Amino acid sequence: MTRKKTLPSITKPFSHVHATLKTMGFTELPSREGSTYELTFRDSASLLEFPYRIYTHTQENGQTRVDLNEAGFVAQQNIPVSAAAAAQEMLAELQQYMEYGPAKTKPTESTPIGKAMNGKMANNEKEVRQLGKVMASLPTNSQVMEKGMMPDPMQ
Repeated sequence: MTRKKTLPSITKPFSHVHATLKTMGFTELPSREGSTYELTFRDSASLLEFPYRIYTHTQENGQTRVDLNEAGFVAQQNIPVSAAAAAQEMLAELQQYMEYGPAKTKPTESTPIGKAMNGKMANNEKEVRQLGKVMASLPTNSQVMEKGMMPDPMQ
C-alpha cells in the first residue's frame, strides 16, 4: 500500500504565483474565487492529451493561496503512468519554486572611487576633448540607416 504524500498550501503574492506558473508553462483560466491554471501532459505512446489543473484562491489580505493537494488531472481515470510521473515531478518542482523562489543575491555595495577610476574613463579635460573628436568622426544613426545598416542601439 502506498501513501500519498501530503503537499502544503502555499500563500504568496499573486504576481509571484502567476509568474511562476506561467514560467512553468501553465495557462490561466479565470474563475470566481481566484484562478485556475492548466498544463497539458501528452502521452507519447497513445498521443492523447491529459489536462492538469492547479487552483489558486485569493485570500482576504490579497495574497494568493495555492493548495497543491487540490492539483490534479481533469479526468481522473485512465491516466498513463508516464503522464502521472511527469505531473508529480512538475508538482515537486513547483513546490520548490513557490516556497523558495528564485535564488536571492546579496545586495552589492557601491564601488569605491579608487576602483572606479581604473584608467578606462577620461581622467581630465584633454582626454574628454580627444574622446569628443573621436566620437565626432563616427557616423550618426541616421547615416548608418542610410547605408542600409542597423544602428547599434537597435541591434
